[in-house]
This record gives sequence, C-alpha cells and structure tokens, in this order.
Amino acid sequence: MSEAVQLQPAELRVEVLDGRDAFVGLEREWNAALARGPRDEPMLRHEWVRAWIENFAPGATLRTFVVRAGGREICAAAPLIETRDRNADTCFLAATTWSSPVNDHSQRGGLLLGARVEESLELLWRTLLAAPGWDRLRLRDLPDGAPEWRLRDLAAGKGHSCGLWESLRSPYLPLPKTYEAVEKALDGKFRQNLRRRRRRLEALGEVQYQLAEGRSLDEALADFYEIEAGGWKGKDGTAIAQRPELVGFYTQVAREALKRGALALGTLTLAGRPIAAHLSIVHGKRHYLIKIGYDESLHEHSPGQQLVAEAIRDSCTRGLSEFDFLGPCMEWKLDWESKLRPHAWLTIYRPTTRMKMVHALRHTAWPMARALFAKRS
Repeated sequence: MSEAVQLQPAELRVEVLDGRDAFVGLEREWNAALARGPRDEPMLRHEWVRAWIENFAPGATLRTFVVRAGGREICAAAPLIETRDRNADTCFLAATTWSSPVNDHSQRGGLLLGARVEESLELLWRTLLAAPGWDRLRLRDLPDGAPEWRLRDLAAGKGHSCGLWESLRSPYLPLPKTYEAVEKALDGKFRQNLRRRRRRLEALGEVQYQLAEGRSLDEALADFYEIEAGGWKGKDGTAIAQRPELVGFYTQVAREALKRGALALGTLTLAGRPIAAHLSIVHGKRHYLIKIGYDESLHEHSPGQQLVAEAIRDSCTRGLSEFDFLGPCMEWKLDWESKLRPHAWLTIYRPTTRMKMVHALRHTAWPMARALFAKRS
C-alpha cells in the first residue's frame, strides 16, 4: 500500500489593490472567505464595507491589502482609508493615518479573516511594516477577543508603540429556546412594567408587529426613517433622514440584506399607525439590532421596549442563539439582563520621534491631565 502524500499548504502572498473599483471586484470571493473564518459578521461583509466607502468616503484614497493562498483563495484582507491629519488627535503634528473603513455607524470593526488566520495576520503585518506612507495604523471598535488583536503583539515586538481606547461596552443577550424563558430571567419590576404598559397600549387600539417581507422595502424604510427622526435625534439634527450619506448607507445596507434574506425590518403599529421600528440583520444565528426608533409621544407605554420584546420573541422563534444590541451601553438595553462585550480602538504608531511624541501625549499626558482636572473639579 502506498503511503498517502502529505500536501504542503499553498504559499501565502499579498497583493495591494488601489482604489474603489479594485475593491468592488472582490465581492464574491470576499464573502466566501469570510464564511470560512472566525468572525462571520454582517459589518465585515463586502457589501457593508462597500456601502460605507461609497457613502462616507467616496473620494478617499483606498488601499486593500489581500492575502491569498497560492495566488487564489483569499485568506485575509485589510481595506485601509488614508487621511492626513493635523489636529488635537495628533497633538497638531502632521500625521498620515491608514484606518479601517469604520465609524460610529459601523457598530463594530475588524478585518476580513478567512482560513489560516495566524499566518495571514503575520504576513499582513510584515507587508504593512514595509509599506511606506503611513504614520499610524488604526482599527476601530475591535471586539474583545477578536483575532485581529494579534497585530498589537506583532507591532509591539517590532518596537511600535500601540494606543488603546475603549470605545464601547456593547450589550448582547444569549437567547434560550423560548421567549418565555427570556421573560422569566428579567427583573420582576421591569417584567411587570412591560406587561402593564403593553395592556395600556392595547387599550388604545390594536397593536401589531410585522416584518418588511409583506411590504415594499421603500415603504418600510420610509416609516422607519420618519419614526427615527420624530424624537430627540431629529431635534439634535442627528437623525438618519437629515443626512443624505446616512440615508444612502442604511438604505444600501438594507437592500443588500434583503437580497440574501437577512433583513429584519420590523414595525410596531397601533391601530394601523407605525409607532416604533427597528432595522436589523439576522446572520449566523444572531440578531443584530442596527437601529431603532419610536414615537416619543407614547413614551409612557414604552413603545421601544415593546418593539424589542417582539424582536426578541421573533429571534427565539427562529432558533437564534444571540440578540446583539450593538452600539454603546444604555440602560434600556441592560433592562434585558444583557451581557457586555467590550470594544476598543487599536492604533499602531511608527517608531519615529514625531510619532513617539504623539503617542506619549495622546495616551499618557492627556489622560493624566484629564484625570487631574476631573479630580479638581
């Protein structure tokens, strides 16, 4: 009997793609690679990143570092946006930053990681280390425990200073098999208030929860944007409907999710009138709550929490394992006895005199000064 031939893993190589068009061409193989990796989340999918670039940074300089095995299968990819800064963040010293395409609307950041994660991250780091043109590398809102944190260790090993800033403690709820089990675990006072306010809301008219499958997407999104703009966000000028780039981003994200059957755009109606709505994505056995809005004139009936209850009930019915509230920690999210997932920014500095100064001021002197000021006040 002949011995089995042990095949050697294909060699990993990096290619650097310039511009949006080159990035767009990666879509199919990008998402296939993501599905093979450790972090298959909607905000890391190609269509989400593309929507971000097209709406928040359409004219920015974009480089995508792609790690391939044998010149074919994608094992990792890092799209990086270049900015030139001279502001308080850089202590008013000129600095060129290469950062992941992430902002507050991204909810969570990271890189595309497929197979062979450890090798890919090491090769990616060596390539970035040799690449000229950057003073800082920044990955925003990395969740605790993400494989991308390996870059911090690799950078520190080469004498690069790293800055960390905790940006989010994002609530999430592990889901049991039934909504009744979720209710049972709630604080008794919150559970009773939720039920009592539901009864009072139903006394005003029929209350229904429906997903966008039975309506046109444009109609459902219009209701969602109108509800979201009707409260404090509209007064503060931060509502989605008040900024074209936000309308473009969330509409694009919703349409792409609908195409692959991942959209959960839910609306709570009172006597046929929309009073609360959420934009969510269901992916990989998890419900990701992207955005939520409610009619604040009905605050005494907790329409937002009534909507969340319906969304969680629906998630249990689907057999999902987690309800991810995303975003910052808020009291209404903690009412659901949710756990917290820390996120932080990782910034890697070139070991130049100028960047060592920026790092020291940004991550040592300023925090000490703020702490001293807070103590005196």
